Amino acid sequence: MKKTSICAVALILLQGLWLNVGQAEASSTPQRRFKTWTTGTIATTTTTIEEKRAPVALAQQAQPDWKKNLAASAAKKQAATNQQAQEAAWKKNLAASAAKKQAVAKSQSHKESLKAAAKAKQKKNKQKQKDKANKANNITVKEKGRVTYSDGWRMKVAQQKLHRLGYLSEAATGKLTSATQKALERFQKEQRLSVTGKLDDKTYRKLEWEVFSRDGIKNLSGAAVVKEAAKYKGVRYVFGGTTPKGFDCSGYVQYVFKQLHAKVSRTADTQALEGVFVTQRQLKPGDLVFFSTYEPGASHCGIYAGNGRFWNATSSKGVMLCGLQEDYWRKRYYGARRLLISNGEPSI
Repeated sequence: MKKTSICAVALILLQGLWLNVGQAEASSTPQRRFKTWTTGTIATTTTTIEEKRAPVALAQQAQPDWKKNLAASAAKKQAATNQQAQEAAWKKNLAASAAKKQAVAKSQSHKESLKAAAKAKQKKNKQKQKDKANKANNITVKEKGRVTYSDGWRMKVAQQKLHRLGYLSEAATGKLTSATQKALERFQKEQRLSVTGKLDDKTYRKLEWEVFSRDGIKNLSGAAVVKEAAKYKGVRYVFGGTTPKGFDCSGYVQYVFKQLHAKVSRTADTQALEGVFVTQRQLKPGDLVFFSTYEPGASHCGIYAGNGRFWNATSSKGVMLCGLQEDYWRKRYYGARRLLISNGEPSI
């Protein structure tokens, strides 16, 4: 009896299990059955597949966001790295550019220094040559407006002039000999000067004029010189220029006189030794005026036109008319010389 009961119970359980499996397969929502044995009873727990898969699905759904954030973080780091690299390259290029500019500036500065040094050396050498020539000629001082010579040189020049005028026959030595003293006394007496037998300023200047009146430029008026000078207004300045294609100051003066068949030397410092000295008050049209510009002594010249104005070739505007009282020229005025006999003897 007991065997039969146990077999019946087992059969019922198998049938129930078979029915549950069939229902699970036929159902639209798959289910699994799990048996749980409790004390004295049989209980079943049903869990769907979706419930089992939900955590996995959530994990899979969260995975793309994590990867996306990781990729974004990596991209951000890469962008920061690239920016740092670009900034470093920019700073490097900027430093290289600054270094290059500094090198160019240093090179230019060096070239300018060399150029300035060469110019200064050239100027120094020129002054040396001038000083040497002055020493050879016994020129000791250059006063404003005229050249002052040492006594020996001045005496030698006076002896040459006395010889030219027929007052002295002996050679010029620069020493006051008895023959020279007698010649001076005779000259002073004829020119109605104080007869001292000495070479004073009045006697020396009178000797200059008497010789100049024989050897100076004749038959040429100051008005003609000024008229010729005005023809070249606006001609450009060219250093060393001696033609209307371009003039420097002394080349311009020389050319103007040449057109009027009068001979004048080439440079300002030699032109300043020609003719006779005149003061600014004694100036007449056609006289030459001199200025100390880029070097001491007579380094610039022009042709006096009257009314305090003069024609000259300027380095900035070429040939033009300027005023003696203009600040620039007034400060640099050196003196004046008379080359035209027609302008008369300056008062002593």
